[in-house]
Amino acid sequence: MAFAAENVPARRVAKSRFVVTGAAGFIGSTVVDHLVALGAEVIGVDDFDPWYDPARKRANLAAATQNSRFALVEADAADVIGDVLEAGDVVIHLAGRPGVQDSWGLGFAGYARRNIELTQRVFEEALGVGASRVVYASSSSIYGASSDGELRAPAPISPYGVSKLAGEQLAGVYAERGLDIVSLRYFTVYGPRQRPDMAMHRMFEATTPNDTVFVRRGDGLQRREFTYVGDVAEATILAAVAHGAGGRVLDIGGGESASLLEVMAAIEHLAGPMRTETVPLPAGDPLITSADLAPTVASLGWMPTTPLLDGLRSQAAWHRARRVYRSVADAV
Repeated sequence: MAFAAENVPARRVAKSRFVVTGAAGFIGSTVVDHLVALGAEVIGVDDFDPWYDPARKRANLAAATQNSRFALVEADAADVIGDVLEAGDVVIHLAGRPGVQDSWGLGFAGYARRNIELTQRVFEEALGVGASRVVYASSSSIYGASSDGELRAPAPISPYGVSKLAGEQLAGVYAERGLDIVSLRYFTVYGPRQRPDMAMHRMFEATTPNDTVFVRRGDGLQRREFTYVGDVAEATILAAVAHGAGGRVLDIGGGESASLLEVMAAIEHLAGPMRTETVPLPAGDPLITSADLAPTVASLGWMPTTPLLDGLRSQAAWHRARRVYRSVADAV
């Protein structure tokens, strides 16, 4: 995987020790690879939650685990974060329970534990040990239907969005006690290693010769600001070390909006016909998301550099490589 890290101060990164929670996930493993490539010492914490296949997560860390600058702690971060952290560490807190639709009903208990209780635990231990900064992974879901235009204010319309906003509010509480925290609101991240529940992953898999069907929710006209995972990793690392970022809450978006129908057409162009079916638009799904990158540019000097079609090409190549690997494994 190529690293878009030309904006990152490599010497400053290499001097720091990073603790990354959720290190084996889609975004977490990409951040880990970037950090290791920049010369940093990285401690990754992940419990390989079976919410989706742990084998996928282990594959995400295949390269990092071969590097002497990376160490993996396989445990629930809530149980070990106090033992792992040292004074002066930079914490990138990516662990949590993602996804809007599973957060309804009884599913919210898992979101409360992994997105709220765990976040409070990380902040508490980081404050106690004297961590230099915590980067907290928030979400565009905190905006609900209000991220576009002048109505930009936290107003979540899903339990998942509520859980991520609670993390931001906890950040404010711990900032009052002296903890340096940067909260990043990620907008619809895509690219290699994308989780199997996410739309683009399901779209690509629905173009393969199997029985997978992409279930489109609604008419497909809903628009998203799609953000390439390599750009997200770069922004996250910059937020961890940028002098002017402390205490900020920043949108991390791709700078490019597209409808679901437009993305489906692009993926069919890259990968072939897609099997689809349509269901009604569910609760908690906003019609438009749009990032405000002006404060992010001012604080981090960062802008996304990966056009949507280029990012989709990278994800398509990753899906093809996974299929080849599975075919070879099945033949052995």
